[in-house]
Amino acid sequence: MDTVVKSGERVLLITGLTSTSCDLPSLVNKLMEKTGTDGKVQVEHVDRLCTSKHDMASFDVAISGPSVHQSDVLIEIARVLKPGGRTYLCEPVGAGQLKMPEGLQSALKLAGFINVSQPGNLTLPEREVTALTNSLGTSSYSLLQLSADKPAYEVGAAKQLKLSFVKKIEENTAQVWSLSANDMMDDDVDLIDDDDLLDEDDLKKPDPASLRVEGAEGPKKKKACKNCTCGLADELDNEADKKQQQSTPSCGNCYLGDAFRCASCPYLGMPAFKPGETVVIPDAHLATAE
Repeated sequence: MDTVVKSGERVLLITGLTSTSCDLPSLVNKLMEKTGTDGKVQVEHVDRLCTSKHDMASFDVAISGPSVHQSDVLIEIARVLKPGGRTYLCEPVGAGQLKMPEGLQSALKLAGFINVSQPGNLTLPEREVTALTNSLGTSSYSLLQLSADKPAYEVGAAKQLKLSFVKKIEENTAQVWSLSANDMMDDDVDLIDDDDLLDEDDLKKPDPASLRVEGAEGPKKKKACKNCTCGLADELDNEADKKQQQSTPSCGNCYLGDAFRCASCPYLGMPAFKPGETVVIPDAHLATAE
């Protein structure tokens, strides 16, 4: 596997299905040559990785040989790697209980890795191929290798953001909460000035014509408020006076009967009466009408 190990790094070497006691020391020696005296190489079997209880963020690089990496193994690899650490692994893929290539990439992403590379085919010596085939119990597989990175932060890490408008928010908050608890319960303290809720347009006297609304039967007027100050109440009173004056008889002939009344007379249809007399319709007339 094409791995990049630097001097001074801590490397976790995970052995798998094809590791033997004869080839493991040579691999460890090669890694130690790259890490130097300041680095360290730790060997762990894939089946015992989750129970080894390595410290969190204790390795820079994790290298895993041919193995079937379960989800808990991948999560443990992500846990023991430092933020920004790298992992290199190879795994047989195929039908049956083995993952498909896209499933292997998805498993790494679900474990928390990023920058997952495209899988590449890996060729093993004949002796290791035989050992891997015997371990899997099938020869219908392909051995893929790929790499991935751990994000440059730990899961659940928090960092305070520097915002330019925080100071302004704090100043406005101090102004809003300048009242004490006693002031909040005092009925004499005005929490909000009513005049501050009005702008210049609210203080302008409205045009009476704008108060008219178009109804289904023609133009109508809104009703005036109880304490009307816009002039609508005065306008309605003036119109009522005009209608009353129009209904007051001016010809002086209303008491003589319909023959002497005009078309707009309010007494049309009523019997003749003496001037100043209250018009009363006899009960007999009402009975006749029924």
